[in-house]
Amino acid sequence: MNLLVELKQTIGKEIIQKVAVLVGEKEEKVSVAIEGLIPTIVGGLMKRVANEAGANTLMNVIQKGNHDGSILKEINHIIQDKEKFSALCSTGGGLVSMLLPDKKSSIATMISQFAGVRNSSATSLLAFVTSIVVGKLGSIAKNQNLDKFGLANALLDEKSTLLDETPESLQPRMIDVLGLSTFMSQEIKPIQYAAAGPIKTSTTQTQSTSKAPADSVSYSTKEYDEESTFKLPSWLFPVIGGAVVLGGLGYFLSTVDWSSLSAGSGSTEDTTQIEQVTNAAIDTTTNADTAKVDSAAIAPPVAENQVSVALPSGEQLSLVPGGFNHSFTKYLSDSSSKAGKIFTFDNLNFESNTTNLVAGSEKTVTDLAKIMTAYPRVQVKLTGYTDNTGDSLMNKKISIKRAFAVRNLLVGAGISDIRIDFAGKGSANPVASNATEEGKARNRRLEMKVIKK
Repeated sequence: MNLLVELKQTIGKEIIQKVAVLVGEKEEKVSVAIEGLIPTIVGGLMKRVANEAGANTLMNVIQKGNHDGSILKEINHIIQDKEKFSALCSTGGGLVSMLLPDKKSSIATMISQFAGVRNSSATSLLAFVTSIVVGKLGSIAKNQNLDKFGLANALLDEKSTLLDETPESLQPRMIDVLGLSTFMSQEIKPIQYAAAGPIKTSTTQTQSTSKAPADSVSYSTKEYDEESTFKLPSWLFPVIGGAVVLGGLGYFLSTVDWSSLSAGSGSTEDTTQIEQVTNAAIDTTTNADTAKVDSAAIAPPVAENQVSVALPSGEQLSLVPGGFNHSFTKYLSDSSSKAGKIFTFDNLNFESNTTNLVAGSEKTVTDLAKIMTAYPRVQVKLTGYTDNTGDSLMNKKISIKRAFAVRNLLVGAGISDIRIDFAGKGSANPVASNATEEGKARNRRLEMKVIKK
């Protein structure tokens, strides 16, 4: 399935028109808001179900709330009535609180700014779209007879298309709000934990053996299920402890040198032993020099065509004169230089049509991370570009993903994600003619603009 595309088709133009009237906003703005909400909600749920606790919660919400997909057939009827729409938004608001805890306010604010709608309207639209998304997931689980394991993996399968279906201008903010930076950079792997059995509707669900009311819902917050274990009797531990103490006391009484104690020389002997240890000869020939030098200040070997550059942090880098990192460092060390300067990466190559760096390119990113660490106020924006070969839409997508991949490497090296914005422009803004291979190579580039210095 392509969940994101199907959801966009479900909330079509006619529904958007009627919802716009209900929330008192212009249709165009509501359309933009919903376009941003669908991938945001799905992205948040993807991250949530990446562990068993989140998968449990999603399945519990679907089962206990009867979210079996019936909402998908009732949307047109619901949006004809303001009271029914308000009731749906109330239900959806509860779903957001359960599935995306602590994210309701930040998502609403993000969408309000992104689409230009009131914050109250963004909150209502968030609740509305969440009801649709959960209903769709419930329908998938029911129709395919999925347990929590199957539903979580079906949702995670959409990870590869999330950025493709997210408006470009919303991508960086969405990733920051949902905390997806590390999650998106991880390899997609099937979740592996014990399955909980097929989903059951409320009419066939087995009754719980607990004494809780039938309509109560218990949402899991554990990373794993606790296993029952054999417990030792509580009285046994004091008995064992007492036996150990008595045994130790008996051993001491039988072995101690009472004559030396009676002579009053105990404290002197203890002191002498400590002095002997601290004055013992220690071989320091292998580590004497290292102990005297701060390892952070040791300059790495400098290649023949490189120069050693000292950073404010004490780090020493070996850089190519005039290269990307050398120019960037020189710019940052110049107090008179202003923000806004654009640098083009060098020695940063990707495997064809992928976001995988070619061997040898990692040093460029690693050195950049060290430079940004030494200058903690700096904020940058990464923008990817391609040549004009192939489909323009695919070129734009790969340029976005490559900028995002470099951002993730920097974040992984300890740079805060809020310091790095990113975008992809595809074949736009060429710096050379695409008529030659040399020109195409120059157009396939990643630029970095300094936003704050």
